[in-house]
Amino acid sequence: MPDNVKNIEINGRQLHYIDQGGEGKHPAIIFIHGGLDDYRCWQFQVDSFSKKYRAISYSRRFAYPNRWIGNVSQDNTIEDNAKDLAELIRKLDVAPAHLVGASYGAFITFYCASKNPELVRTMVLNEPPIFEFLANSSIKEDVELLQAFITRVQKPSQDAFKRGDFEKGVQIFMDTIMNRENFFEKLPEEVKEYLLDNAKSLDSELESAKSTSFTIEDVKQITSAIPTLQVKGELSPKLFLRTVDILSENMPNNTEQIVIPNVSHDDFKLGSIFTSKVMEFFARHD
Repeated sequence: MPDNVKNIEINGRQLHYIDQGGEGKHPAIIFIHGGLDDYRCWQFQVDSFSKKYRAISYSRRFAYPNRWIGNVSQDNTIEDNAKDLAELIRKLDVAPAHLVGASYGAFITFYCASKNPELVRTMVLNEPPIFEFLANSSIKEDVELLQAFITRVQKPSQDAFKRGDFEKGVQIFMDTIMNRENFFEKLPEEVKEYLLDNAKSLDSELESAKSTSFTIEDVKQITSAIPTLQVKGELSPKLFLRTVDILSENMPNNTEQIVIPNVSHDDFKLGSIFTSKVMEFFARHD
């Protein structure tokens, strides 16, 4: 483990994190990772943003290298993780902070902001899987997109996890969300090992994303004082793109949306385009 990794007690758990930069007067940025990830996935962005901001990336409960406490199937909900994020902001004394969330981490970010708007200066949300939007949509295709995801991705992945075949479960999931055939199989072995470090928590996150109640009315009640940047990948599965569009349509007027070209759901974090667009966004709201 790198020497710059710290840990902090949050709601009875030790969460590992990195904390770089922070020499200036700009607000801090907290990066919130998605499924199959941990604090390491944001290193490119932490290195870039820490030249101007205090940049913090942490591993959520049940993510590498944190010690597991409790039952992952019961204690790894959106609500639990949102409480952790709020407590982290308070303990590090960085409120109001810029929050940057990816996928499941974007859902956590949004949920945390809805309960604790005073802790948040801005949000950057990359394709949060708020699947209730699709389940309750009046558009038949939206409902069909969600059902196809459950049938072709969620259920097969969870079945593989229950058999103890974590590599198969991750392969099914990654090939789909990256929208590329045999994506997982072609990854370098070290990347596969990285993903498998967090495979055992993915099952509960898939379930929580589907079952967490967060409606359009909840979105409309979020204070308009939180500027929000919605980020989509040009090649992302339509399921995620529709969710972002529904969210954007019901957010306040200070919500912006950008599309990162030639990337899918999870590989936007490595690119300079994302960095520059988010830097511009933060500069307008520091």
